[in-house]
Amino acid sequence: MKKIVICISLWAGIFAVSCKKSTPEAPEGIPMSFGTATVSRVGNLVDSENINQAENQLTVYDLYTTSGQSVLYMDATPVTCDGSDNWTYSPLKYWTETGTHAFTAYLSKQNRVTLDGTNYPTVTYNQTDNTLSISPWKITPENQFDFLYAYHSRSMTETDPHRQVEFELNHLLCAVQFNVVNPMPSERVTLTGFSLSGLHKGSAVIKQGTPAVTLDADTYAFSADIASGGQNLAFNQAHNLFPDATDEGYVLLWPHTQDVFSTISGTISYRYGRTTVSNRQIKLIDGGRTNWRAGQKYVYNFYIQDNRISLEVKVVPWKVDDVIIEE
Repeated sequence: MKKIVICISLWAGIFAVSCKKSTPEAPEGIPMSFGTATVSRVGNLVDSENINQAENQLTVYDLYTTSGQSVLYMDATPVTCDGSDNWTYSPLKYWTETGTHAFTAYLSKQNRVTLDGTNYPTVTYNQTDNTLSISPWKITPENQFDFLYAYHSRSMTETDPHRQVEFELNHLLCAVQFNVVNPMPSERVTLTGFSLSGLHKGSAVIKQGTPAVTLDADTYAFSADIASGGQNLAFNQAHNLFPDATDEGYVLLWPHTQDVFSTISGTISYRYGRTTVSNRQIKLIDGGRTNWRAGQKYVYNFYIQDNRISLEVKVVPWKVDDVIIEE
């Protein structure tokens, strides 16, 4: 799995640092800056959109520590793309002369969708623990958001401390595609219903780039949008059940560990010939996979053959290129 890499150019402005209760101030100098992208087109995880789209936004924290005292040098600073591969923010910040900078960042706005806590999770930062907390999030096809996060630490005593900072954005969620297939060339199959159940709402705490995900004990379900008269399935063609969730019909979901994965099922209703099959339940674990992992992409194909349903599971790579933003 490739990662999205964003580089921040940080330049030296030499000044005295006071680590008291307030943020250290610096005289004007060469500011920390985002440059232009050297990669003109970069695919996101589940669609073909460019990460360098106008109004896409990172939220950045910089916990600066020196002489045993810490202060937030960047506190939820929004860094916004202007659509021309430039990422800007205000007020400008400058390098300190000593100490360590611990940067934590996450993608907070993408494709005009903002993590505002309404239909999406709330993200909070704890300075004491240097952690990001993502509130409980019940993910459905209607509130999709590719949550990306990064961490980078920079000591001012290391070699070339003013070099660019690279944010390697990691994936908190996984992506899952669900399809039904009619493998019978001489039989009409009409899909009348599909639901996915046994999913767990999740929350997470991310500390220095390492997430700890907690899944609720309670489960929930959601259904595919199928016309009232049903959907006729063309022979041997995969019919995507959630085509509007993302451009490629994947649904972003919480990773599920083996101890809870057995609760997840697909329930299918359909007609073939003069026979009606109602609410046939297929456990996803029967496909051979026992978990969903963050940063993985899965395809589930349900093959309907007469009164039988077989399940095929594939693990496919993300469509992700390296993104390098540099001066």
